[in-house]
Amino acid sequence: VVSTQSTGDAVDNVDLTAHCHGRRVQEDAIEQQIMAEMEANGSSATKEPVRLNDELFAVHPKLWCEHLEGHVTPAPPVLLAAPPCLVCQDITESWYCLSCYKTFCSRYVNEHALMHALDEGHLMTLSMSDLSVWCYGCDSYIHNEVLFDAKNKGHIAKFGEPCASSLSSIPE
Repeated sequence: VVSTQSTGDAVDNVDLTAHCHGRRVQEDAIEQQIMAEMEANGSSATKEPVRLNDELFAVHPKLWCEHLEGHVTPAPPVLLAAPPCLVCQDITESWYCLSCYKTFCSRYVNEHALMHALDEGHLMTLSMSDLSVWCYGCDSYIHNEVLFDAKNKGHIAKFGEPCASSLSSIPE
């Protein structure tokens, strides 16, 4: 995980005293750190630039993680597009646990999905906001064919139709 601190002109101990050159130095240092961490974690990191202009980052999910086995069960026949969190009833950012298919709110709401992962050891979750899958064990997004059933049922819940192509977005 890349941590940034916004204290003056310092980000991750990168000195930004040169004003016009400082922003590019900051971007280059963080981009190198992100790419190194992605490669170390086994992500499918590419050499695409990671830009900080407007605070945007490229997300490259891992194509495999050790938690795919044993933490992903077949999805029920129907998923809801905006199921309420079982703890607080919030529906703004719902996540399905891919082990038990209970729904919880995100870490940016009340952290109930994270608490469920810690309490139950259910590490894989599906976001109904963007149909991404997060692994709490790897601390990473995951995209793998094992997840297609759940993602496809989520797509049907959100858009009323199956995904256009089963796994066309997974690179060979």
